[in-house]
Amino acid sequence: MSRPDGPAADRPESSVDAGSPQPAATEREELSTAGRDELPTTGRDELSTAEREALYADGHEAQRLQRADRATRGALAAVLCLEAFVVLLVPRGIAQTEEGISGTKTLLLVGLAVVLVGGAFLLARRWGIALGTVLQLALAATIVLLPALAVVVVIFLLLWLYLLRTRRTWLGTRRGWRMLVS
Repeated sequence: MSRPDGPAADRPESSVDAGSPQPAATEREELSTAGRDELPTTGRDELSTAEREALYADGHEAQRLQRADRATRGALAAVLCLEAFVVLLVPRGIAQTEEGISGTKTLLLVGLAVVLVGGAFLLARRWGIALGTVLQLALAATIVLLPALAVVVVIFLLLWLYLLRTRRTWLGTRRGWRMLVS
């Protein structure tokens, strides 16, 4: 095999392939591990490839768990905001009937809607899910004020429980009441 003339002649023969310049094998290895240099070491000078891959995978697992945590907290916050919206709309429809709705009930429902939105903002806190669950119970108590909310409250409670179960599946959170503080 004859060596080409020109700039390609300065490179080793293994890096020239059918006229298209490609980096040598050692250069390719350096390029493929360039982003992994930030990984922690275990006290030895060099990590084996398997150890380096395991550390790299652990970093990805931590990122995946963080994304799942944010996603479930965001979905729970959306549920609280939707509940607030419904708590404000249903009384508006009832107020136009013959019976109407009293001022006290209206103030209680508007107050609950404000607290639900505030709770949605606090879901990022460690105790936010527990607060949201307490607000679900407060929403369930509105059935006493307005029986018309019963169907909607049951739907939102089921949705809340589904999201808590999904969170436990994705993140592996603890069971029981301890899942509310994580």
